[in-house]
Amino acid sequence: MQRIARKRDAGAFERLYHHYRDRLGPFIFRVVRDPGANEEVFNDVMLAVWRKGSQYNGTARVSTWIFAIAYRQCLKKLRDRRPFEELGEHHLSGPDEERGREQRDLVRRALEQLSPKHRMVIELSYFQGNKYEEIAAIAGCPANTIKTRMFHARRRLKEIMENLGETSPAE
Repeated sequence: MQRIARKRDAGAFERLYHHYRDRLGPFIFRVVRDPGANEEVFNDVMLAVWRKGSQYNGTARVSTWIFAIAYRQCLKKLRDRRPFEELGEHHLSGPDEERGREQRDLVRRALEQLSPKHRMVIELSYFQGNKYEEIAAIAGCPANTIKTRMFHARRRLKEIMENLGETSPAE
């Protein structure tokens, strides 16, 4: 990050770009819920990283800083929201293919019904493996707010899944 910020090192930026491609793509997709917008939002994030690299002060992990930018770009994109198409299938699988498809569809439909803030905490926690403090830094709010959002997101997700016919959301 220092080489990008101070020296405008295009090679370092290219490595960073490729390193975050697979991590940010699914996050952006699940927050924005628009496969057509994925590339655009990802590129907006990376452009902001390139332009604002000097603003990275090292108090948080680079990934936390980049995900914070991604979160803000996703919220910006949600203003021009288009219909959700399909949750990527590479994150969830079941013991047999049919059951796995059913579970993915159930989770996709349930996540679809959460608010963007609740989807974000679920995504960053469960799919990206971030801790509450990191999510708080990304969202720009206190960790206790994230804990509260997570509590409500889980409760709402459970309700939605039960209404969709699934009694065990932990699956």
